[in-house]
Amino acid sequence: MRFVVEESAYSGVIKIIEKVAGDAELVTGQKPEVLVVPQITEKETVGAKEPTVIVATCWKSDFLKDGNFHGVSPFSTLMGKRECYQFKCLDDQNVQNPKTLLIAGSDKRGTIYGLFHLSEWMGVSPFVNWAGVMPAQRENLKFQWEMECISKEPSVEFRGFFINDEWPAFGNWCNHRFGGFGEKTYDLVFELLLRLKGNYLWPAMWSARFQDDGPGLLNAQLADEYGVIMGMSHHEPCLRQGEEYKYLRGKDSVYGDAWNFRLNPDGITRFWEDGLKRSGKFENVITMGMRGEADTAILGEGATLKDNIDLLREVLRTQNRLIRENVNPDLKEVPRMIALYKEVEAFYYGDEHTEGLMNEKELEDVILMLCDDNYGNLRTLPTEEMKDHPGGFGMYYHFDYHGWPISYEWINSSYLPKVWEQMTQAYEFGVRRLWMVNVGDIATQELPLAFFMDMAYDYDKWGSSALNATKEYTNQWINRSFGERDVNIRKLMAELMTDYTRIIHKRRPEAIHANVYHPVNERESEGVLKEAEAVIAKANMIQKALSDNKSKNLAAFEALIYYPAVATMNVLKMQLLAGLNQYYGKLGALVANDYGLEVEKCLAYDREIVDWYHELDGGRWYGMGMSQHIGFTRWNEDECENPLIMKVLPLNKPSLIVTVDGTSQHAEGSPWLDCTMKLEDFLDPNCNEASIRILSRSYMPGSFKIEQIPKWLKADILEGTLDDRSKEQVIKLTLDLDKILDCDDTKTTENGLIQEPLFGEISVTTPAGQCMVEVPVVREKNRGCKNFSKNTFIDTKGYISIEAEHFTKTHPFVLDQDTMDKKGFVILEEYGKTLSALKYFPVTEKITDLEDAPFVEYGFVMKEDCKCTLELWLQPSNPATRAGEMLFAIDINDYKPAVYNVLDSSYDIGDHQKEWSDGVLDQIRKKKVEICCKKGENRLRIYPMSPGFVLEKLLIYPQKNPPAESYFGPKETYRIF
Repeated sequence: MRFVVEESAYSGVIKIIEKVAGDAELVTGQKPEVLVVPQITEKETVGAKEPTVIVATCWKSDFLKDGNFHGVSPFSTLMGKRECYQFKCLDDQNVQNPKTLLIAGSDKRGTIYGLFHLSEWMGVSPFVNWAGVMPAQRENLKFQWEMECISKEPSVEFRGFFINDEWPAFGNWCNHRFGGFGEKTYDLVFELLLRLKGNYLWPAMWSARFQDDGPGLLNAQLADEYGVIMGMSHHEPCLRQGEEYKYLRGKDSVYGDAWNFRLNPDGITRFWEDGLKRSGKFENVITMGMRGEADTAILGEGATLKDNIDLLREVLRTQNRLIRENVNPDLKEVPRMIALYKEVEAFYYGDEHTEGLMNEKELEDVILMLCDDNYGNLRTLPTEEMKDHPGGFGMYYHFDYHGWPISYEWINSSYLPKVWEQMTQAYEFGVRRLWMVNVGDIATQELPLAFFMDMAYDYDKWGSSALNATKEYTNQWINRSFGERDVNIRKLMAELMTDYTRIIHKRRPEAIHANVYHPVNERESEGVLKEAEAVIAKANMIQKALSDNKSKNLAAFEALIYYPAVATMNVLKMQLLAGLNQYYGKLGALVANDYGLEVEKCLAYDREIVDWYHELDGGRWYGMGMSQHIGFTRWNEDECENPLIMKVLPLNKPSLIVTVDGTSQHAEGSPWLDCTMKLEDFLDPNCNEASIRILSRSYMPGSFKIEQIPKWLKADILEGTLDDRSKEQVIKLTLDLDKILDCDDTKTTENGLIQEPLFGEISVTTPAGQCMVEVPVVREKNRGCKNFSKNTFIDTKGYISIEAEHFTKTHPFVLDQDTMDKKGFVILEEYGKTLSALKYFPVTEKITDLEDAPFVEYGFVMKEDCKCTLELWLQPSNPATRAGEMLFAIDINDYKPAVYNVLDSSYDIGDHQKEWSDGVLDQIRKKKVEICCKKGENRLRIYPMSPGFVLEKLLIYPQKNPPAESYFGPKETYRIF
């Protein structure tokens, strides 16, 4: 195989050809020759003895301009298109396997994307050099006629990522590996960006100076050579970074000594002008506007909204003048962007008393970059008034954040279904010119980054039409990254990626502490602990299989998948065990000490696995695991806390505690105390097993015995003794269904449900006395003889818990992948905290009239008339507009619908805003509404009226008797299947 390119080609294209030739060498073992010729002649195109790739770019190639191949002229096909490429085989069409392939690009980036498309065809991962992902070996490469293609223009014009919050991880990594933030570092970063078909980068900025660190302009020159469009972050205008001003300011500096346009207008103006003179000749998107130093508010707290807006108007006029004078007199030809980030959003919109910047002529052709709330939830979106803005719209999204309420910078905790749901909404609202994602240190963000970039590049494939396709995407990502022969191994890798991100997205590692998940209610900690341990076990199994097979991708797997999965699950496991230690420690149960020892092991392992990660693959990732990630008590790592461990000292007498699993009930058996508990698991007619637990508080032998148990209930253990070797005993209880259904005292309704629960009692004798456990049971008789609709919920436990997808009816219908162009509801599979979520499409629609409005309907049956609390669990979306509304309506039993706002009147986003911060940390927002229920069947309709209304779960319970508290809420209660 060989590559042929003209001398007139872009130097960056020639460099990329060398990289793709290196890819071919990894695949075949032989590096192709790269021929740079003055002119491509017939000998390069006809009768080639080996596979030949001719590379050419429109306007840079005489060969392409003059050529007409089989009646097709790539030049005319690609002319005027943005970032497109064409694959064309030049051989006689009767040949079975063509030998000559033309890769033609409409421009520099189009050619480069075409070259990297060839790499992907060879089976090379975009992460081949970033993460050392090795392709599968092939003896030779044979071109095929099916390779011919013409790519379409990317969906989003500017697509990129932001290296941010780079200390201590990325900063230590690039210093260790490349000696700093210079050309060697960015050569790798640019390559990754281009392989992902991105084109736009914000460089590291905490301590780095992109334009100086090359050394000198080498970074900027390399970006220009590769066709990478550079920008500076949302608060760094005119192609100059904040760190530059920090180093250049001073009492005698020409730039002055105050980052303040009021106090130092001449110095700041000169600072910006020099930046434009230095870098304006390259391809950029120039950041406009101004914030305070270190990404803070531009003016102090005493400034009014008008003060800020007036200052920004003056700033914008100055910046546009400087751009006209130093870059291009025609501003329409200069891509510019202003980020409506944090307080700047308010300056753009203004209020009823102060005109904002919305119609400011200085922003006429400027991209309006909208933002999420730093936690992956979109803020405002384009309104009808804004949608025709000539400059178009951008979105600044976060996979990493350093700030309130709690920073998350260590390991990827972004979940693809959430990214898909939010970014489809952005695109459908018209945010299509610029997408930027904050990836922090890049490492461990590879999967969500690739998804974000692919979605921006080809929205038709991965956007709103790709409903519930994120698992498919993960499978494809694994397949193109890991060419393992064993399909089952690849399948397990994909499951592992999905599992760990799904679990950790429910609560980011930095925000987990011992009391997040309830230690016993709903068996919550036990369930999450099993999930975490299953992920770790799966990761270890894959690691062993790759090691046994001597896979050349073992180290890449360990870095991209194993380390993030196992390290995050270990932190989660540590906090869960700490919660169990503290809970049982307060009961005086000696098992708490065992949990404490496990917590210490997890903490030690956290340090071990980070050190191991830093040594992995010859130190490839040294520094990338350094971010603090345990026990944040504030937004930053200041005053972080390792888990608190309780130690229980044994009593000097035999002492046992009886507990009911899944609840916080416990008793010792003393006749002076209430020792009666209730086991309510069997109030769910689908439940056949439950358990009670005996715990020891002493090393002295203490015996227990079940003295009484209903005839329809079986216990696997009836008596035993706990001591220093055996501190805990779980007793499994199983219903004998034949006996219970034959009981004479069961009364049933016409629908086949026992009307009144059957009661039994379990008596457990301990050294202190007797504990009684009441066991109410509800069973079905004559299963199938029901008049209720499918998914009707029956109140058997005193409350009802409903997963959003278990509705009885929707209007309009539920959409699938083939009907996404219509109106209706969408089930977002495995989305959110529990099972899934429900969202109405089109996502842009705002409902004002409830006549024939879309609704989702739930059916449930109550034992009696009562006033209840309806609690909606919603994705913590933000309003699509500045109106502060997330509206929905409730109709119970065809009563007049009532409209509610999910958000409180004081709702806001940002520092110390409790409603918002609780929602983003918990990954849920709860809204309580009072409803009147009747005895028997009820019908509840919910009308989503505002964009972004995403329903995950519903709870219905008597106002003064809510279910026991837990992070995930009560498990779904009984429903008709």
